[in-house]
Amino acid sequence: MTQSDADQNSTNFSAYILLSEPLHFNTTEIEQALLQDYPTLDIQSENALSMPQSCDTDQFITTPLLFGARGADAGIISLIRLPGYGIWDPNQLTPWQRLRFPEVTEVLAHNASYICVSVGSQKGDETAEFRAARLCSCLTALFAKLPIALAVYWEPADHFLRPSDAVAMADKALTDEFPMDQWVGLSLGRTQHNGVELSSGITRGMQHLKGVEVSLAAAPVDLETAATMLVTTSAMLTSYGHSFKDGDTLGHEGQAPDDSLRIRHIPQGTNDSVCDVWLLVHPQSPVDHNSLLGPPSAPPAPPGETPQMRPQTGFFKRLIRGRRDA
Repeated sequence: MTQSDADQNSTNFSAYILLSEPLHFNTTEIEQALLQDYPTLDIQSENALSMPQSCDTDQFITTPLLFGARGADAGIISLIRLPGYGIWDPNQLTPWQRLRFPEVTEVLAHNASYICVSVGSQKGDETAEFRAARLCSCLTALFAKLPIALAVYWEPADHFLRPSDAVAMADKALTDEFPMDQWVGLSLGRTQHNGVELSSGITRGMQHLKGVEVSLAAAPVDLETAATMLVTTSAMLTSYGHSFKDGDTLGHEGQAPDDSLRIRHIPQGTNDSVCDVWLLVHPQSPVDHNSLLGPPSAPPAPPGETPQMRPQTGFFKRLIRGRRDA
C-alpha cells in the first residue's frame, strides 16, 4: 500500500492547543499522564512507551506517542509543531463562532505558542473513528488543563473551544457518548427572500465521524433553531444509530409529511460537495429541492401512514461497549 492509499483509508483527528507562552515537556510525561488521568482507556503500554524526547513548543516538533501500544483505544498518535502553522486570523471567525465563544478574539491576541495533537484511525469503521476522536480529546485535555492554555482549535469541526470545554469533551467521550457540541461545528448564515429572513447552514466534522455532513436549506427560522435542527439530526446519525433514505421526513409524532422536514441526499461531488450531504428542507423553504436534485428515490409512505424516526436511546453506547466486550 502506498502512502497516498494509506491516507485515503485513514481518518485523522487533530486539535491545536493555543498557549500564552512556550511549553517545555518530555513525551514520557505526556504518555504517563494520559494513562494515569484516563485509566478507563483500553491501552496496554507494557514496554511500549516511546523513546523519551524533550519538546519545546517554540521549536519544530513531530514525534509519535505510545508507539507499539496495544488495546482497542491505542492509535497512531503524534505531537506536532510546524513552522508557519498556528496563526489564526480573528477576522476569519464566523458569527456563530463568536456567539459560542465571545472572548475568542481577545484570546487569539494572546496566543504565543501551540502544540498539535493528532490521532489516526481506520476510515469507515465507526467505532474506530470514535475511539480515535476520543483519544485525541483526552490528549488535548491534558494540555488544556494547563494554566497557560488559552483555547483549543478542534480541526475537524473548524472551531475554537474554551479549555474547559475541551476537558468536558474528553469526559463525555469517556462515557461512550458523542460530545456533539465539541466534535461537530456549524457554519450558519442569514439571507433574505422576498422580504423574509432565512437561515441556512452546514455541519463541520460529521464527515470525520460518519462520512457525511448535514445541511439546512434556506428556511424561515432563526439561527438558534437552525443550529438545533442540524445538531439534532447529526445526533440521530451518530448517537441514535439512524440511517436515512432520500426523501425521508422528520417531524414530531402525528405531523403530516408535507409539514415536516424533507431529507434529501446530495452525493459526493454534486454541487461541489466534498462528501455526501443530507440536506434538510423546511416545508416553507423557497428552495426547490426537486428541481435541484430530482424526485426523491425513497418510495412515499402508504396512504394514511406517517413513519416516525424515534430515538434509539443508548444505541451507540451499546454498540461500542459490545465491540469492547467481544
